[in-house]
Amino acid sequence: MFKTKSLCLLLILFLILPISAMGQQPLPQQQLRQANKIRKKLAHFDAGTKLDVLLSNGSHHIGMLSETGSATFVLIDPASSKPEAIDYLDVKRVQPTRKEYMSQQLGKTASSLPKVAGIALLAVAAIIVLVVVAK
Repeated sequence: MFKTKSLCLLLILFLILPISAMGQQPLPQQQLRQANKIRKKLAHFDAGTKLDVLLSNGSHHIGMLSETGSATFVLIDPASSKPEAIDYLDVKRVQPTRKEYMSQQLGKTASSLPKVAGIALLAVAAIIVLVVVAK
């Protein structure tokens, strides 16, 4: 009796597993790489960064990054303020808008100016010391 029940359960298990496995098809390696590439690129941007997103179907979406998830990220349309969830697999390219990129570059330059000014002052002071010592 016990052997018959366990045999029936094993038979059912072996019949169900292939059917459930057939329904789940793994992503092709190229799509998986592209999704990971987009996820890593989005990790560099803070929430509120204005992005230009090119989708695989050729359409452009411009909006502010709201949040990132494991499979999607949310872009807020500046005109309507409506959030739109975009799947990483649908994205061909993502980059900050030109205006956003320029403001990021200006921020980097402005933060490095005090260092450059300090180095320049040290260089001028060293030249003055050398001129005084040489006389």
